[in-house]
Amino acid sequence: MPIISTCLRAAFCGLLIAALPVGSAFAAGALLEGGTVTLTEGETASFPISGASNGPANLHAQCEIGDVNGTASLTFDGEHYVPLSEPAVGEVITLSGGDTRAYELTGVVDAPNGDAYIAFFFGGAPAAMCFPGMNCDGAEAATGSVTISCRNVAS
Repeated sequence: MPIISTCLRAAFCGLLIAALPVGSAFAAGALLEGGTVTLTEGETASFPISGASNGPANLHAQCEIGDVNGTASLTFDGEHYVPLSEPAVGEVITLSGGDTRAYELTGVVDAPNGDAYIAFFFGGAPAAMCFPGMNCDGAEAATGSVTISCRNVAS
């Protein structure tokens, strides 16, 4: 009987382990090198991510965009980062003067060479939508700068 009991326990444990989600509860945590960066048009704020060199790692971070004068278009980018929350890689974020936008970044990082990052590119003010015959002078005010702050969030 002890052999059958041991075999049944081993089979149950094997089924239990097989049923657990791979990579979610057991993945290591990735760390974002946070900070605050003020951008002018054409500049990029890049935040390196470490801790994902031995396989996938979970990232939990927060980024806030603010101090906008006029309007601004920022493009979110990421290398070896798979977002599970907003914003998506390639998404354009448009802000008007006085706006502040905060994002809780949740995603998976897999950087075998340790070269993972997220970034915000400040492309300038969004283009005004004008139709033939419309007066479009000064439709959007140019933006002098945008401030981006990113930090890790305890999971």
